[in-house]
Amino acid sequence: MKRVIEYRQLLQILTLFMIVQFAGLLIAVVFYNTVPISVSTISFKPSFNFTLISALLYVIIIVIFSIILIFIFKKFKSNKIFYLIEAYIIFVSTFFIFWLLTRLITNTKLFYLFGNAITTSIAISAILSIGLIIAKNKYQKLRNTVAILASIGVGALIGLNFPFYFAFIFMVFLAVYDFIAVFITKHMITMAKAVSEKNLAFLIGVNEIEALDKSNFTKQELEEYNKEKKYINQTAIHKLINKNMLPVAARIELGTGDLAVPLMVAISALPNIKLSFFIIFGSIFGLILTMLILKKYKRALPAIPPLLFGICVSLLIYFLLFHAL
Repeated sequence: MKRVIEYRQLLQILTLFMIVQFAGLLIAVVFYNTVPISVSTISFKPSFNFTLISALLYVIIIVIFSIILIFIFKKFKSNKIFYLIEAYIIFVSTFFIFWLLTRLITNTKLFYLFGNAITTSIAISAILSIGLIIAKNKYQKLRNTVAILASIGVGALIGLNFPFYFAFIFMVFLAVYDFIAVFITKHMITMAKAVSEKNLAFLIGVNEIEALDKSNFTKQELEEYNKEKKYINQTAIHKLINKNMLPVAARIELGTGDLAVPLMVAISALPNIKLSFFIIFGSIFGLILTMLILKKYKRALPAIPPLLFGICVSLLIYFLLFHAL
């Protein structure tokens, strides 16, 4: 019975992942083909050359940001600073996605602020982003929705600016960093736990607590349950169940970076939409692989390395089918 819950949760996470990938690519394709590109506003596909050093510098910035976040999580007890950080990231990422959508509708000047013309798209995007932050703080169940929108925004913003080969190299560096951060330094696990406990929109997750008949458990499942029992709120749950029922708490989470990075690579391949789809299907394969490993070993895993592996497989298939990238 517990396996049913686990498979259901894995399917939900896979569905949310696919929503991010396909919705993000759809928005980018529509924008790429309909909105005139102007380097005076935001620079898409810049002409200067990216290097391996450039990709490494981006990863170093991410590492520094992670260290700062961990320091804040450990030193500050007030939740206000965490909500401020969350609000800033939500605003920047969702503002861009709202800006992409509203640019498709209108870009008329609305008013002037400090001598600068404010367009309708900018005004609407800012209002929607601020409204989303307020709604998330009031209704914590919106975390997944906000995290999905933020992931699409980050993936689109970076993907539209990076050339494909640079985006792919950047993901390779991120995969190495993700592996080190989870298995060696383990600071990513510390950060993920803190983010999850504070319900910040840096993760998507599925949490369930269900009472199952004890007779449905195998001997191995009962042994696993006894190991996990300390993590279950006994006082709250045992009042609601019979002696022959066991409370099973199941949770699975995926970071917004794991959602945004493969989308970034897929969007960076535009205008080659065929290659973009191969990348997305490869990342889906990589996530399924991650889920199978997770189900077997039941421990925190870095998701980007398997996602990268899936993308590499899809790129190989693409090359074999079409002879050249």
